[in-house]
Amino acid sequence: MGTNNKIAKKALNLFLRGLLVVLPIFLTIAILIWFLRLVVGILHLNELGFGAVTLYAIGGIALITGIGKLAEGVVAQQILSFIEGIIDKAPGLSWIFGTTKDVTKAFVGDEKKFTKPVKVKVTDYMWRIGFLTEEDLDEIGMPGYATVYLPMSYAITGQVIVVKRESIEPIDADSGDVMKFILSGGVTEIK
Repeated sequence: MGTNNKIAKKALNLFLRGLLVVLPIFLTIAILIWFLRLVVGILHLNELGFGAVTLYAIGGIALITGIGKLAEGVVAQQILSFIEGIIDKAPGLSWIFGTTKDVTKAFVGDEKKFTKPVKVKVTDYMWRIGFLTEEDLDEIGMPGYATVYLPMSYAITGQVIVVKRESIEPIDADSGDVMKFILSGGVTEIK
């Protein structure tokens, strides 16, 4: 009976080890396929041939890159500011556009927000890990307080908390590594 238990335990360990290798790859591929199917369905790309879809993809990437290059110029900045001014005055659109723009800026570009990983003391024995997003809340009548974004594990959601600054300690690590650590539920390494 002891030999059978050892064999079963060894088989289970091998299965779990294999699952640790296969599951992240499978989930990544599944999410990518889901996203591509969503795009194909919205744009009706399934009615086109592979060559046309490839051409559209290359064209789309080139167009977005070209817009990025044009947006560097002074004239383009003025045009974009004018368009944003019109959108800001439109009811409903201003909220959607502003929120989308702020979230995009938080993750991409020169004004990234999640660059200061911190730990926040919750109790004497518990800390939460997140990103300092606003160091001073004097402008809303909360001197001595700061905001910290706490991403949720295995999700793209999170919480914003307001805490006294003395409850926050910086983490000396790359912000990208800290984000991966949090999103993975604490199972990836922080280098």
